[in-house]
Amino acid sequence: MGARNLEEILAAAGNTVKMLRNSQLGAYVYPVVASEFSNWRSEQWAWQHSAVLFDQTHHMVNLYLRGKDTIKLLSDTAVNSMQGFTPNKAKQYVPTTPYGHVIGDGIIFYLAPEEFVYVGRAPASNWLRFHATTGGYDIKVELDDRSPMRPMGKPVTRSVWRFQIQGPKAWPIIEKLNGGPLE
Repeated sequence: MGARNLEEILAAAGNTVKMLRNSQLGAYVYPVVASEFSNWRSEQWAWQHSAVLFDQTHHMVNLYLRGKDTIKLLSDTAVNSMQGFTPNKAKQYVPTTPYGHVIGDGIIFYLAPEEFVYVGRAPASNWLRFHATTGGYDIKVELDDRSPMRPMGKPVTRSVWRFQIQGPKAWPIIEKLNGGPLE
């Protein structure tokens, strides 16, 4: 009989590090986005010395929260303060249980008065949706779920496409593309 739980798997392996390093599962590749565009060495070099462009469109949930109680919901469920949070800003959102156990994290974008979007993994999104709908908050919730892992040949569309440029030359590249300074 095979192992019934994680504890038994780790006990049977004897050496957890060796087991993980020799896993036959292979790399996790999100099927909608190419795992690399040139090769990983060049991309790592660019990240450190130049700039890279990430496609952040497919692997995260977009959860739109609209209503007068949204700041209260965020304050009630997060460890970090929402005091001084204003439109056109973003901040990390770290929800916890009432006992302090971390649910996950993501980014909250303050789009406009009473309008926010959470971008991140499903656990924190699910936590927000649950409390928004059961906690007596005056909030409308709209979920734009992440792209399917297996689209089965169907086209993948999103309501929002998100890209991130990162690296020491990212800002000069953005200003060049803009035709001048942004600030």
